Amino acid sequence: MDKGYVENGFIVDLTSAKKTSEIIYELSRVLDMPESKDKHICLKLGSVDLNQSELTSIKTLVELMESQLAFISTSSETTLNSATALDIKISEFTNNIEAPAFETQPEVSDEISNEIDNIFTQDEQSPKTEQKTEEDDEISPIVRDGDSIAEEIEEHEAKEDTDEEILAKKNEAENLPTLYLKKTIRSGQSISSDGNIVVIGDVNPGAEIIAKGDITVWGILGGIAHAGWGGNNYARIRALKLNPVQIRIGEVFARRPDTVNIPFVQKSCEYIPEEAFTYKGSIVIRKIHEGN
Repeated sequence: MDKGYVENGFIVDLTSAKKTSEIIYELSRVLDMPESKDKHICLKLGSVDLNQSELTSIKTLVELMESQLAFISTSSETTLNSATALDIKISEFTNNIEAPAFETQPEVSDEISNEIDNIFTQDEQSPKTEQKTEEDDEISPIVRDGDSIAEEIEEHEAKEDTDEEILAKKNEAENLPTLYLKKTIRSGQSISSDGNIVVIGDVNPGAEIIAKGDITVWGILGGIAHAGWGGNNYARIRALKLNPVQIRIGEVFARRPDTVNIPFVQKSCEYIPEEAFTYKGSIVIRKIHEGN
């Protein structure tokens, strides 16, 4: 099994899909985005069993949407055999940027650390997420109404703060090491960490970052972000501007709304940092320190 990435790659995460129709539905929506055109598509297919006919349909869809299927990753033996028969490349998603060992953390200047703390630190903690059931097949859109339900969230948190198990989950990220990357994560690149991830730069559409803890992007987050990958629905994702193609926190998965098909966000010196968190089974985005 090969490892690595191709030039001009574009990662699409379909691991939340439970059947072929969901894969086709989600893939067609992602491929309809302008930033995915003329790219080498890298599909994460998860455990869904696909026969040769189904996999051929997926490959055809990619080509009809003006892209090429570069490779797939799958945990299904059936899909693996189908891909082998069709001569579709199989690959594992691995970091193409070497991460330093956490025992020897890279040095980060006090200026950068202080700036990140000033921008992103706040006292509020994540509300408890109501888990989706197996019957909830449809992927939720990203909701941008965090400010409108602020009082409701505060009341919910007040009730939770007496539960020691919930508090431990909320504070888990504070006890994890942090990986700092001072660079732009480009399309086709994947970064993962057993701790938190801080990116000083943008995360372009088609790129992917996965962290067991929180994710912070000091720039525009336009790709795939998965915080709390071990199942912690209380993890958070923060950025100067959140415009992700796909986003996941713990076991909650969402996509950019169909009405917000914006491939690029104009650079600005007047960003108001944003934060994504889970609330009642959905991912909600709200601004941080808007009143400051």
